[in-house]
Amino acid sequence: MKTSVSIQYLRAIAAVGVAAYHACQWRSGGFEVGRAGVDLFFVISGFIMWRITAGRETALASFVWRRFTRVAPTYWVLTLAMAGVALAWPNFLPNVHAGWRHVLLSMAFITHLDPKGLPFPVLPAGWTLNYEAVFYLLFAAGLWLREQSRILFVTAALTAVAVLGLLDPPLYALGANAMMLEFAAGLWLGRLAQRGLLPGPKVGMLLAAGGVIAFAASNTAGVADSLLRPLLWGLPAAALVLGALALEAAGRTPRLPWLKRLGDASYSIYLGHAPATAVVAHTLGTDRPWLFIPAALAASILAGLAGRALLEKPLLRLLRGAAGAGELRPVPGWQAAPGTD
Repeated sequence: MKTSVSIQYLRAIAAVGVAAYHACQWRSGGFEVGRAGVDLFFVISGFIMWRITAGRETALASFVWRRFTRVAPTYWVLTLAMAGVALAWPNFLPNVHAGWRHVLLSMAFITHLDPKGLPFPVLPAGWTLNYEAVFYLLFAAGLWLREQSRILFVTAALTAVAVLGLLDPPLYALGANAMMLEFAAGLWLGRLAQRGLLPGPKVGMLLAAGGVIAFAASNTAGVADSLLRPLLWGLPAAALVLGALALEAAGRTPRLPWLKRLGDASYSIYLGHAPATAVVAHTLGTDRPWLFIPAALAASILAGLAGRALLEKPLLRLLRGAAGAGELRPVPGWQAAPGTD
């Protein structure tokens, strides 16, 4: 299936934004809006899940296997590596611990409290994958439904999870919160694109610009409220994705091979940026932000590109090849639109 260039661009921006935010955390903080890369990822994830299944014969086993092979192997390898580093060098990332229960729950994508009482897995960035796992399970449960019923079912299920968290604060902290609705936003964007209802290029430009301005305004104002996050960052993320898709549909997306390459490697950049930043912090120090932050970003990107080439892609080829790929088959008479798997 042809990859959407605009989606890959946004993936790159999201991954680098998160890496920049965490680099700043080694100093005195700042660039809070970098966290919004996660919200952008969630909207994109919902869009992709719709696009790779809509109008296609999608067997449950094939869907689950492709999600598993896309997400788990690289994450497991890096989780075990991080656990080993934590045992050998406890101060490498001070918030990372390697108790066996913590490691097993992390690898099972089960949100839990770490030894310090925080809801983070061994590889810190993996907390978002726990949200993704819940979304994948709910989406898989709707695969037996017709498309219109499926999108309504998954949206209702994600809403129920968010409401449950509001009624139960401990569950809210463990992931049952309104960020789940960002996946639903992505699903509906996918539905719009499938039906050919994307706005024209002028509206697309306004939506994309509006999303960027909203992100910039929240960062300038220093607004970063967890409860309001889906409004502060989720809505701008959805507007940015919709605008980018509209511009691409109109042929207005520039060809930037370097940015697409970063988008292709965004998963590895996202997973590997914390240890890469820690290496820079322990070698260069953090007292010179003009040197440390660019070096940390460069290290995160290089680690992601290497991880993509040496770990992510080989594992994907090995596991999907061994299982016979399990391609999703297009329904006759329906042309699948660009997406990515």
